[in-house]
Amino acid sequence: MKRYLHENKWEDIELYLKKSTTILLPVGSVEQHGKHLPLGTDSILAQDIALDVADKTGVLVASPLWYGWAPHHMAYPGTVTLRPETLTSVVEDVINSLIYHGFEKILIINGHREANLPPLRIALTRVRNNTGAFVGIADPFYINAVAGRELSDVDPGGIGHAEELETSVMYDRHGELCTPEAAVKNIPSDHNKYLQHDPHVLTDKILTASDVAHYREATNNIGVMGDSTTSDKEKGREYQERLTNNIAEFVKYLDDLEVEIRKKDIPL
Repeated sequence: MKRYLHENKWEDIELYLKKSTTILLPVGSVEQHGKHLPLGTDSILAQDIALDVADKTGVLVASPLWYGWAPHHMAYPGTVTLRPETLTSVVEDVINSLIYHGFEKILIINGHREANLPPLRIALTRVRNNTGAFVGIADPFYINAVAGRELSDVDPGGIGHAEELETSVMYDRHGELCTPEAAVKNIPSDHNKYLQHDPHVLTDKILTASDVAHYREATNNIGVMGDSTTSDKEKGREYQERLTNNIAEFVKYLDDLEVEIRKKDIPL
């Protein structure tokens, strides 16, 4: 059987559902990633993660969603953003379609990290309450938090966007799309102490939002927030391996999870 849903015939899916009702859904974003990484980084990595987990577990991978919620990245050419309600609706429709056919456990692989979470969590909450299906999100900041802290070599504030960790994985997996000599360090020194963006920094924080003009200024007309200069292939390889092992372990947990579907609706 092929790993991707769209590469199989409908009879293959019918057979798969007799042994498993779990499926992964990669969701990413097409947005600027500085001058050293490609626009598709978030979607490419989400798909890589899902396919690696599929290789470890035999779980099926749904057709990926390339676009996410990235309005602040519109500060740089090439970025494409969905409205948050659009992303929520698309994810709801995809998941409800899968549930209609017999899938009961859907795990989103989120490549756009925390930025996609608000619309995704709304979709999951609606689907879970309406159908009874298990729906979850595997986000690198959370599912691989321990490895992220242990492997990172940057100064506080060095984890943000187009920085060390995702850059390291891209160097390892898709070096032909990267330009390492263009990697930069951008750790603002004049941030208010409550506006620390680095998830690895344990401190009190205020959540806020960036507009296009502010984000362009904050990222120094380059598009990087954090430090990408300490990135390397080996770090990326270990980070990715530990990430996929964690998700694979959770997929095995889902194998034994009992789910009662209350309702199945075709999106109309």
